[in-house]
Amino acid sequence: MGYALTHALYTEAKELLVKEGLSPRKAHLLGLLAKGVDLPSQLAELLEVHPSQVSHLLAALEEEGLVERSPDPQDRRKVKLFLTPKGREAAARAEALWLAVFGRRLARLSPEEQAAFLRILRKLTEVEDA
Repeated sequence: MGYALTHALYTEAKELLVKEGLSPRKAHLLGLLAKGVDLPSQLAELLEVHPSQVSHLLAALEEEGLVERSPDPQDRRKVKLFLTPKGREAAARAEALWLAVFGRRLARLSPEEQAAFLRILRKLTEVEDA
């Protein structure tokens, strides 16, 4: 069931993201940058991809004027990433799009079903103490 929901949300969002000129992976990367992740190695870890894939994505986003790189003042070997104003706008649009897609699915449920679903979702996604 979880896969079916995830797949349905992803498929719908992907179509809308493509119309915005973004792939789901680029949108995810922009979202992480908007949340303050600013090192390529962190992005690779969070996206669960090889660092070279992040480099390719970043190069494309730089070319589109969405992301810029600058040397880390504490460690000149590292590069810090940040969103340009255009990148912040794209990240905000992508987040709004994902929320709208999820909201449309959630709207199919009654208020009671929504409350129950969100309670169950929170319970399933909480991190257990070891």
